[in-house]
Formats: sequence, C-alpha cells, structure tokens
Amino acid sequence: MSYFSTEEKRFFKENGYVVKPDVVPKEQIKNARDVLWSYIEADRDDPASWVDAGPKGNLPCSNESAIISTLHDNATYDMAEELVGKDRLRPPGKPLCKMNYPTGHKNWEPPKGHLDGYLVDGVAGTFTVAVTLNVSDILLQGGGFTTWGKSHLKVAEYFRQHPITHGWDINKGKVPGFKDLPNRYEHAAPAGSVVFWHHYMLHTASMNCQDTIRMALVSRFAFQNLNDIMFDLPHDMWGQWDGLKDVA
Repeated sequence: MSYFSTEEKRFFKENGYVVKPDVVPKEQIKNARDVLWSYIEADRDDPASWVDAGPKGNLPCSNESAIISTLHDNATYDMAEELVGKDRLRPPGKPLCKMNYPTGHKNWEPPKGHLDGYLVDGVAGTFTVAVTLNVSDILLQGGGFTTWGKSHLKVAEYFRQHPITHGWDINKGKVPGFKDLPNRYEHAAPAGSVVFWHHYMLHTASMNCQDTIRMALVSRFAFQNLNDIMFDLPHDMWGQWDGLKDVA
C-alpha cells in the first residue's frame, strides 16, 4: 500500500514538506486532547482563561498512553518510512506536546523560522524527518505550524560550505539570506492532519491571534545510521532516502 502519490513525493523533495489530512483517527485525537487539557493551567470551559495560559514549553505528557497512541497506533510511522525507505528509520519514540496559547490581541505578525537540533553553539542534534500533528482545529493566524518551502535546499547549500554544527548561527540570525524568506506556509487545518517535514526545514509556530489553543504533537525520526552519515547528507541530500530514489 502506498500512502503518497508520486506528485506528493516530488512536492516533498522540492519544498521540504508535505501535508496529509485525516492521518490520525478521531478517537485517538479526542483521547489525546483530553490528556492535553489535564496538563494545561486553564479552565477548559472558560476561553478567557486560555489567553497566555501555561505551562510554557512542552507539556510533560509524552509518557501518557493516549499521546503515544497518536504515533504508534496509526499509519504515521509507516508513512514516514515510505518517504525515507523501509527499515531505514529508528523505532518511533514519544511525541512532544506543544501548545500555542492565544495572545489576546489581533496584531498578527509574520513569524521567523529556525532549525531544530541547534540549541547549543557548535552542536548538531539533527534527525531525518519529523511530523507535526494537529490535535485541535487550527485557523489561519492561530498559532499553526509554519514552514518555508524550499528552505531545506537553502540550508543544505549553506552546510555544503560550512560545518553542520553551525546551524546555531542560522537560528541566531547571523547568516545573511535566511531572513524574510518566501514560500511561507501555515498549517491551518483540522485536527488529525499531519505535516511531514525534512530536518533542514526552517519552521516555527505562528503567532496565535485566534481565540483557541493551538494543540500539536511533534515527533522526529532519524536514520538508523545517522551518526555515520550526518556530515555527508548536505552533499547528497537524497542518496540515503530509498523511498524517493525513483522520484525526479
């Protein structure tokens, strides 16, 4: 069974992400949403309490069975494998629980992107492909997961000229050419939809100027032999991606 058409795989190679609706069943979404609410410091029945709610950062609920189920008990991992190649990825772990609370104002501003895995100068904590799952229905300018199409190609080009440990400089705005990029896409879509995205993709959550909490789960997958090939990947972006070798 194929989850992606040739056109979708080609779009992923060209743009660095691809969107698939209805990946996670509604019952799993409902159960995960209930868990998320049990960790949020706000009244579920009082939208006024959602503004600038907390806790900030990732909610500490990744070990909850309903959260794990959204990754392990549906096609998400198999779909990632189809892109990368059968048996090329490490086993799935546990999703990160990422909330984006309403700001309480409507002065929306375009976000700035970043690379994951570059929290410390000189260290590259890279991976291969990630998925961002909407657990709530997301409206435009509602804090949705945001990517910049083709930025993965620009990042790879940069890493062909600089060590991959220099991603920190991109995140800190020290590298010319990575500001005000075109092709911004905000994943405003119903709960259950997923964005599959390349690890060199510049991304972020947009400012939430809607009245609801953006609820999302993020999972990252890595090549089994990533430690051996990570420094070669910028020079041969798709050579290790068995699932895309037949896609021009």
